[in-house]
Amino acid sequence: MNGFRPHEEILKHFNTLDISELSELVTEYNSEPNSAGLEQFFVGLLKLEGDMKCRAIDALLSFASNQQGDETFELITWLAERYPGDIGLFAPLILHVLTLEPGQAMYLDACTPHAYCKGTGLEIMANSDNVLRAGLTPKHIDVAELAACTVFEPKRREDLLSTPHRENGAEHFLVPVKDFKFSVYVNQHQRELSVETPEILFALDEPVHLMHENGEVAVLERGHSMFIPAFAKRYSVSCQGKFARAYC
Repeated sequence: MNGFRPHEEILKHFNTLDISELSELVTEYNSEPNSAGLEQFFVGLLKLEGDMKCRAIDALLSFASNQQGDETFELITWLAERYPGDIGLFAPLILHVLTLEPGQAMYLDACTPHAYCKGTGLEIMANSDNVLRAGLTPKHIDVAELAACTVFEPKRREDLLSTPHRENGAEHFLVPVKDFKFSVYVNQHQRELSVETPEILFALDEPVHLMHENGEVAVLERGHSMFIPAFAKRYSVSCQGKFARAYC
């Protein structure tokens, strides 16, 4: 899950659900279908407590059980088995639900709610000084702080996936921040790479053979990573499969 759906999509979901415990929140959002309305709705939902919260979740799961074949509601049912009674079960109706295929990438912007649901992915992160929870967790949720740090702007689904620039056997994924760059290299033979900043290599499916200009060699087995310091300057790399590179 990544980024808020358009207002009309969110409202369509909740208008269709027609859960009495949420009627006041939904009515207010219907009257103000903008970022301010979304914030008020999101915060109000997270603040539900007690019997009202339980009844709202029960109504959601009852509706979801009759929506076989629908990706969003099947995800809600799957999540309910792992996070019973969690208000975050409403998240798939508010956030985009995407399935990344092998080789695809997606950028997760700051101040944007997101969640990894299942599967295995490679995540590259910039330095961060906080993690704010919004649901699907037994830990405390600071709703006020979460709202203060969230940008309540919908994102277009088609803008979420990253399309790589392909060049000489490499896929360079656009990262719209200066913190890092990310590339995947395919079937390389003695490819020479220049090092300007510290970087990390990760062997995705086949061993990666590295040689430094001073004669030092190393083999990076599948599933292993290697830190390369900036003073390495340059090295050559060979791999019959794919390896990922995080650098600046």
